[in-house]
Amino acid sequence: MYFNALNHVSTILSAATGLPQDEIASSITVPKAAFGDLSSSVCFSLAKAQKKNPAQLAAEISKSIKQDSVIKSCLPAGPYLNFTLTDSFVLNSCLGAISMGKAGPDLGKGKKALVEFPSVNPNKPWHIGHLRNALLGDSVARLLEFANYKVEREDYIDDLGLQVAQSLWGVLNLPDKPEGKFDQWLGMQYVEVAKRFEAKENEEGVRKLLHEIEHGNGETAKKSREIVERCVRAQYQTSYAYGICHDVLVFESDIVRNVFAEGLEKIKASGAVVQETEGKNKGCLVAKLAGAQFDNMESPDKVLIRSDGTATYTGKDVVFQLWKFGKLSGGFKYSEFERQPDGRVAYKTDSFSASSKPMGFGGADIVVNVIGMEQAYPQMVIRSILLKMGYARESENSIHLSYEHATLPEGRFSGRAGTWIGFSADELLAEGQKRALARITKDFSDDKKREIANAVALGAIRFAFLRVSPDKKIVFEWDKALSMEGDSAPYIMYCLARSKSILAKIGPAVSMPEVFKYAPGYSLTPQERELGRNVMLFEMAAYNAAKGFRPHSMADYAIDLASSFNRFYATSRIAGTTGGELEARLALLLGSKAALEKSLGLLGIPAIDEM
Repeated sequence: MYFNALNHVSTILSAATGLPQDEIASSITVPKAAFGDLSSSVCFSLAKAQKKNPAQLAAEISKSIKQDSVIKSCLPAGPYLNFTLTDSFVLNSCLGAISMGKAGPDLGKGKKALVEFPSVNPNKPWHIGHLRNALLGDSVARLLEFANYKVEREDYIDDLGLQVAQSLWGVLNLPDKPEGKFDQWLGMQYVEVAKRFEAKENEEGVRKLLHEIEHGNGETAKKSREIVERCVRAQYQTSYAYGICHDVLVFESDIVRNVFAEGLEKIKASGAVVQETEGKNKGCLVAKLAGAQFDNMESPDKVLIRSDGTATYTGKDVVFQLWKFGKLSGGFKYSEFERQPDGRVAYKTDSFSASSKPMGFGGADIVVNVIGMEQAYPQMVIRSILLKMGYARESENSIHLSYEHATLPEGRFSGRAGTWIGFSADELLAEGQKRALARITKDFSDDKKREIANAVALGAIRFAFLRVSPDKKIVFEWDKALSMEGDSAPYIMYCLARSKSILAKIGPAVSMPEVFKYAPGYSLTPQERELGRNVMLFEMAAYNAAKGFRPHSMADYAIDLASSFNRFYATSRIAGTTGGELEARLALLLGSKAALEKSLGLLGIPAIDEM
């Protein structure tokens, strides 16, 4: 596919110029279709070495490039060399898309990537801000797996915070009893508790519970853990509805009990932190930070341990990052949390059960933390401390996948104020299902209508969130998300369903064509060539999306592919064709179907047969 063409052109140009193949490869890009399929800027660097005009060099080199089974032509365009690939190679690429199991060159090489998401406080349901985190993490995990990383999906559960203590106080003291989905009930109760927290006696009660949760394994801590896990199970019903599963849940209380002391001693021993003896941070353990990324800050130093001996969130996060990279000798014990819809078991760290046991989680080569943009400074602190400790590779491979807020036209949400009520991720999906169901006009059975409506709603939501670059805000709008006109999941899903319908009509009489060794005796039309080229570029799109942690670029590719498929559908009939024409069009159909399915799969969007 794409990388086969890249390697072939690099080899040819290396022989023609004497430059290393790697240098040639780095000069090659994909131009606009009018200029060819691959373009090299190698004449710029060659001109410097030979003190010649780059356009003259391009004209000379192009004359030495001969046609072969891959290269149809090489034409100069000023200083650039533009290559057009043979129809036969393009069709071979379409067939290659059918069985392709990974994204181009071996990016991951079987290394371990740990992706942490969505880390929602366990006292409320997911709202759409949480949903953006979850969808980004899930899609990045899918992309990294496709790029041959061994991926561990991890969820950090903050079960020691004030919010958890407030929710526990509400369960123990308020008359309301749980009903309905537990995270929804707990979230609404938290709104009431937050109001009552203003009363001194209630605040004292909450603070007492918080102390008991953070300093022991007693009944209060066990009761708190029970409520937290019940809330997370309810949150995971939302997660499963969106097609998201995890490998392991790590509880903050278990970090404190099992690895924090070792991690803190390791940080101290490295000299990466100092104990302040005067000033506002007197008695605190502080990371003294400096460097370009901190230049605009009045006081970049970060407290890890307060003067009273308690750890800040950043202090615990640094230790946790050390564990993620396998830099601590100690670890957690685990037990089964629950079996998920995909058949895998989600495990949890467990300091309470006698049957819990060590397992092989953590110890990653690369760590991706999906955390909001407002956490940019703490994430920089973590990387800087790792570097000061001598862990340069780990610092470089600590990836903060930051993202902006997601809202509905009504505005942002607050857990304390309860403004998320009516706008949770559960309600968003239910509304999507309702709207999609209303648009189904074909005479399907009721069960089939519900199946299609759920898939379309899920696809519409996932695509609307993932299409936008993480650094941009999202204002979710239903009319755009469910549009059939383009730039939406339903548009792409319909193209895929159409390709499946065509293949079903053809039936088993026409088998998949064999790999083309020579031109099939049929010249591709412009629309056919455009589709074949886009199928060929799937490999590059998936590779780049994984390398840059950019699901939105995969979404852009899927739109381009679907649009070119529709132009192919409008101009190229399959029924009634024979010979090379039939083989070519069937290869294009099969290849585009495979690339559409794989693209949607990397975004977590269902590939349905009918719409």
